[in-house]
Amino acid sequence: MADNTPYRLVTNLKYWLLAAGGLVVGVVLLFISGLTWFKDHEALGTLANQLGGLLIASVALATLWDLVGRRSFFREMLEVLELKQDVHVAGLTAIGTDYRKIVDWDACLGSAKRLDIFAAWATTWRNNNQVNLQRIASRSDAVIRVCLPDPTDNTCTKTLAARFNMTQNDVRAKLSEAIDGYKKLDGNGSATGRVQIYTTSVFRAFSAYRIDTQFIVTLYHHKDNRSGSFPALTCKEGGSLYAFFEEDLEGVLDASTKIYP
Repeated sequence: MADNTPYRLVTNLKYWLLAAGGLVVGVVLLFISGLTWFKDHEALGTLANQLGGLLIASVALATLWDLVGRRSFFREMLEVLELKQDVHVAGLTAIGTDYRKIVDWDACLGSAKRLDIFAAWATTWRNNNQVNLQRIASRSDAVIRVCLPDPTDNTCTKTLAARFNMTQNDVRAKLSEAIDGYKKLDGNGSATGRVQIYTTSVFRAFSAYRIDTQFIVTLYHHKDNRSGSFPALTCKEGGSLYAFFEEDLEGVLDASTKIYP
C-alpha cells in the first residue's frame, strides 16, 4: 500500500538525518578531545569532551522521545480532539449532577420568549422559578408550553406511583396541583394563550426544559431511594442532542391532549 503521507516522511527523514549528524559530531568531539594537542590545551579538550557527551545524550533522549513519547502524546491529543469534536457535534454545553447549578436559571428565564416544560410535575423547579415564570407569561411575545402526565389515565398514574414510591391518589393530586399552578401563571386563568398545557400518557424517562435555543435535561433515578443528585446536561440548537430532544418533545406534543386554554 502506497504511503499517502509525504509530509510526515519528509519530517521523519529530516529528524533522523539531524539525529545521525548530531551523533557523528558528538563521537568526533569525544575522539578529538583525547588527542595529544588537546592535552596541551586542557580547557578546549574539556569543552570538546563535554560537548560531545552532551550531543550523544541529547540524540539518545530525542530518539526515545520520538519512538515512545511523541507517539503516546499524539495518541492522547487525538483522543482529546476526537472527544472535543464529538462534544461539538452533539452541541453539549454543560454536564453535571445538580440541575439547579447546571445553568444560571435566572439569566436563562429572565430573557426567555419560548419555554417548553416536559416533566412529571416539577413542583420544586416551578416554585424556585415562580417569579421568572410569571414574567415570561406576562410578555405578549412569549409562550410557555407545559406537557404533563395525564391524571385521568390509570396506567400513567400507576406507573408514576411506582416510580416515585407514591400512591395513585397522591400522583393525581400532584398532577392536579401542577396543572392549577401553571394555569395561575396565565393571569389567574384569564386564558391569554401565553400558557398552554398538554397532558399525555407518555412515560417520563427524563425531564426537559427548552428555553429559547437550548435544552436543559435531567435524568431520573431507578433505585428505590430517590434522594441524591441527578445527572443533568445542557445542549444548544444546531447540535445532534438538541435535535433529538426537540424531535422527541414535538412528537409527544403532537400526540398529546391540550387541556388549557
